[in-house]
Amino acid sequence: MGELLLIKHAPPEITPEVISHRWVLSAAGRARCDWLAEGCRSRGVASIFASPEPKTLETAALVAMTLELPFRPLDGLQENDRTGLGFVAPGVLEARIAAFFAHPDATVIGSESAHSVLMRFQAAIDVAARRSTDGAVAVITHGAAMSAFIAAHNPIDPLEVWRDLTLPGVAVLDASTYRLLEPLIPWPESPAPKT
Repeated sequence: MGELLLIKHAPPEITPEVISHRWVLSAAGRARCDWLAEGCRSRGVASIFASPEPKTLETAALVAMTLELPFRPLDGLQENDRTGLGFVAPGVLEARIAAFFAHPDATVIGSESAHSVLMRFQAAIDVAARRSTDGAVAVITHGAAMSAFIAAHNPIDPLEVWRDLTLPGVAVLDASTYRLLEPLIPWPESPAPKT
């Protein structure tokens, strides 16, 4: 395994009355999976894993179908538990995510601290690495969880990563060291990052 592609899922259909970890992809999100599939093909992805949440499973299924590869759901890759958060405006969510990263040992959102998310996510990545065949590995997951992981292995602020990730967005890491190999790859039609 040479490269590890951490992929933030494609855009979901935002349904305020449904908790976010139950959202499915929007029509635009499904269409953007072709771009992800081509990026995975060009990097020689041979294994695909996904968080068990519907929007990530759907992203993985569409990418895998295009590449004619199987994909595997993997517990531990899901987003931080946001129980009790409910639907909030983007600015409110960003403030809560900032507090989540600023106080990694505190339970700021739901029932998990950023440190707990990182430990769970790290364990899942280790499982994916052990189960992978030759070639690059794609892991389809969520913004806060992957930002915590990337920042733990690179000299970068997790909030900066979280802000710069698009729907979808890709981080290319060395599969052995988890160091970023290049800047984040945004959905090509996204506005320039804020930072």
